[in-house]
Amino acid sequence: MKSEDGDFQELIDLSDFYILSQKYEEAIKILRRAEKIKKLDPKLYYNLGIAYEALNDLDDARDSFRLALKLDPNFKSAQEHLERLISE
Repeated sequence: MKSEDGDFQELIDLSDFYILSQKYEEAIKILRRAEKIKKLDPKLYYNLGIAYEALNDLDDARDSFRLALKLDPNFKSAQEHLERLISE
């Protein structure tokens, strides 16, 4: 029997793989499943932001990076992406 946290981490890892493979829609689907398990994880929203940014969905990307930063104000990568999106 696996824990929900284990399932969550597997989904996050799978989303990393999809993002690296440039399968952004797949990554978003997986991340939405992960979100049902654990909503308050900054990495979840960071990955969503990356996927949305790659699909040129900049509003959702900004919202996702903002959520990641709300959960972890020291998330440097999320801050950098958000600043770049705001300055564009």
